Amino acid sequence: MKRRFFPFDKNYLLQNAQIELKDSLLNQMVEIVKEIYLMRYNPLGLKDKSIEKILSTTNYNLEELSTFYEELAGFYRYKYSSNQLELLFDGRDHQEKYEEDWSNTLKKWVIEFSKSKNFLKAVLETSIFFPDDKQSQLAYSRLKNYMTDHFGIKIYKHKGIVPMKIA
Repeated sequence: MKRRFFPFDKNYLLQNAQIELKDSLLNQMVEIVKEIYLMRYNPLGLKDKSIEKILSTTNYNLEELSTFYEELAGFYRYKYSSNQLELLFDGRDHQEKYEEDWSNTLKKWVIEFSKSKNFLKAVLETSIFFPDDKQSQLAYSRLKNYMTDHFGIKIYKHKGIVPMKIA
């Protein structure tokens, strides 16, 4: 994940905190999406093949979501971070503060994104239903498009983060 998304992407403490939390936050992301999906689209708890698969799956394929996570982390650094360390008076070090801030923000974003049925379906498709299929890559493309629409930015492989011009 040591990819620079913009010229001043040099908050290495925040980037390290994001790397350390990656696996646990990705698993939490899928758990949150599962819970919201089941509450919204299966409030009676009826079971069919797809619901049983959602409930029984505990090991998720996080490959496509990993790239999405890295892009969200890069956007967070672009929008909310500074290269200057602030003074902390609560006894924590900066790594702990960055870990807490990033995990709270990501959870808020996932809950906000989960208002969209397309986001819920894309996360479930990439992690549970089609983990080794081309469908997983298509679902990742939908996630990326959702992020572009939601934040008004586009992330290119070689250019990094580019704000979109809105008419």
